[in-house]
Order: sequence, then structure tokens, then C-alpha cells
Amino acid sequence: MFIQIDEQTKQSFALFNLGFRPFFLLSALFAVIFMVLWGLLYANMIQLNIYYGFIDWHSHEMLFGYSAAVIAGFLLTAVRNWTNVDTISKTPLAILAGIWLLARILPFTPAPGLLIAAVDVSFFFFLMLAVAHPIIKVKQWNNLIMVAILGVFMAADILVQSQHLGFMEGGVIAGNNLALYSVLMIIQVLTGRVMPFFTRVVVPDTQVVERPLLEKVLLMTLVLLALADVFALNQLLISLLAGILLVAHTMRVAPWFSRPVLNTPILWVLYAGYLWLLVGFAMKMLVGFELVTNNLAIHAWTVGVIGITTYGMMARVSLGHTGREMLPSKLAVIGFYLLFAATLVRVIFPAFLMAQYVLWIEISSVLWVFAFILFTIAYLPVLTQPRIDGRAG
Repeated sequence: MFIQIDEQTKQSFALFNLGFRPFFLLSALFAVIFMVLWGLLYANMIQLNIYYGFIDWHSHEMLFGYSAAVIAGFLLTAVRNWTNVDTISKTPLAILAGIWLLARILPFTPAPGLLIAAVDVSFFFFLMLAVAHPIIKVKQWNNLIMVAILGVFMAADILVQSQHLGFMEGGVIAGNNLALYSVLMIIQVLTGRVMPFFTRVVVPDTQVVERPLLEKVLLMTLVLLALADVFALNQLLISLLAGILLVAHTMRVAPWFSRPVLNTPILWVLYAGYLWLLVGFAMKMLVGFELVTNNLAIHAWTVGVIGITTYGMMARVSLGHTGREMLPSKLAVIGFYLLFAATLVRVIFPAFLMAQYVLWIEISSVLWVFAFILFTIAYLPVLTQPRIDGRAG
């Protein structure tokens, strides 16, 4: 699936050679710093004046900070392979990464809210341009769905910023929900494209069958669920749509999975993320019957689906696009387990032992932090040094 474009001369520093490099490194570092700060704030060990406020900052940065960075790194790399057209690199890539970083720093400064909002939203605008250019150049119109989803992501950020700027009420909740479903949509589309093919490399008998009707059902139902949730429509309707997605996704992933998958960490981590996607839909379905809190369903998706899937994809893409074998280091594999454990503690334990809710949050945060520390240690040289085969990227 992934192709190489041309040769390049050896360089000592390659951080801005291709999109995945700066954004994967920044997202891993941010995942550590962000969660440490949030854990200290949650435990009342420190006090910080943040533009978004303590609670809103947590949700905003998980979606518009961490998730957006990983998506940027993946799309800027994948679109290059899909189109055979170079995406931004060197100075333009460094500028885009700098905009993302500035958007993370400004909320801690006395900068005007309008400036903070403008910088944050502008990242999505420039990312859309960078992703759209090669797609339009080769007329791969089907891949414009990624640009459309990024547009929805930007609209979600505008909703959030509108409330913080005092222009509207309810923008934060609506924007966060819209952003969450945007990330889930991207993951849904990308897993359908890559997971069966990744699996067949390891398990040749894996069934890779085109099922366009099922994919259309998944796409339309997730859109309907997003709309129903964002506009707070009938809870039973939300439960019904979540139930349909649970069944449809189970039908989708079942032919790909087999026992040999469990013997390959770089592969099973993606299925672990997919498992939490199913758990999230199951929980969302139960929310309508007041059997599970919506907060737990959301964290099944944020910590479980977004956290584990992005971690696994970053581990794989970073190896594949630097000319290395698909053999993650032991540190990264330990990180896979830590992140899965963080999700269990954050989502499942509170469902049965709510009295210790604060403890589960703190433990989950610590596990998350250590997982991304290990990723950073393992992948810092991979992301900053040139490809070992001398190719471009």
C-alpha cells in the first residue's frame, strides 16, 4: 500500500522531512506534558490560569490538541502515498507544526482570546489546504472525504471558541461532540482501508472482501449518531443508532481477526483499539437506558479508541516510513499494554466501583503518561534521524 517517491541524500536531522515526524513526536510529548499537568490540576496540587478553564481545557486539548496532531501527521504522510505527490515538508511543515504548538501554549498566557481562537482554528484551515492540494492535483475525489472531515473538525473548534469568546452558549459541548465524532469518522474510514491489508501481511488467509454496502451503512449511521448526539435528540434514537453501529462494526471486523493476530504486537494493538470502539458503541447504547453514564462511553472512545489506535498507528507508520522492519521495540510494546490497562481502569473500573472514581482517574492518568514516555524514548531517534534506506521521507 505504501510506496516511496524518490531518493534523497543522507541528512543528520530529518524531523521535517515528512508530516508524520514532527506531529507524532509533538503528540507524544504533549500526551505526557498535558496529562501530567491535568493530573496535578485534578489533584489540586497546582493552580493554573487557563483560557479554557480547567475542565474545558482537558477535553479541548485531548481532541483539538493531541488527536489533531496525530491526524495531521498521518494524513500528510498517507496522502503523499495515495497521490504520489509530495506533501509539505521542511519550512512549510515546520511552520504548520509551529502553529499547532503555539495554539497549545497561548491559553496559558495573557494573550487576547480572539488571538488564541484564531491561532487554534487556523491550524485546521492550513492543514486542510495541505491535505487537499495533492488530492485535487491528481483528482482523487474519493479522498476528499478526509478534507471534508477536517472541515467539520474546524467547524467544531469554531463552536468551542465561540462560547469562550462569549458569542454563543452551548458551543463547547456541541463542538466537543462534533470533534469527537470527526475523529471517530477518520478512524472508521482509515481502519477500513488499512487494517485488513496489514493483517493479511501476517495472516495470508485473512478475508479482504469489498463490502461497499456495509461501509455506506457505517458512514451514514455514524453521521446520524453524530447529529443526534450534537443536537441532543431523543436518547432512545441515539441508543438505536449506537446499537446498529455496534452490530455493523462487529460484522466488519470479524472476518479480519484470527488467533495469529495476537502474536504480533504491532497488529493486535490496532485490534485492541477497535475493541474499545465496540465497547464505546455498546456503552452509548446503554446510556439511553440509564445503565451507563455518558462520561464512561466518551472515555471508552477517547482513551481506548483514540489513545490506543493512534499509539499503534504511530508506532507502525514511524517504522514503515523510515525503512525499518515492523518490529516495535520492547518499550513500545510495554506501552501498548499500559495504554490498554489505562483504558480498563478509566472506563470499566468506575462502572463497578464508582466510590473510588478519583483513584481510577489518577491511576489511568499515570499509566497513560508512562505509556507515552516509553513511546517518546523508543521513537525519538526514529522520528528525528533519516530513513535507514536513504529514501525520501
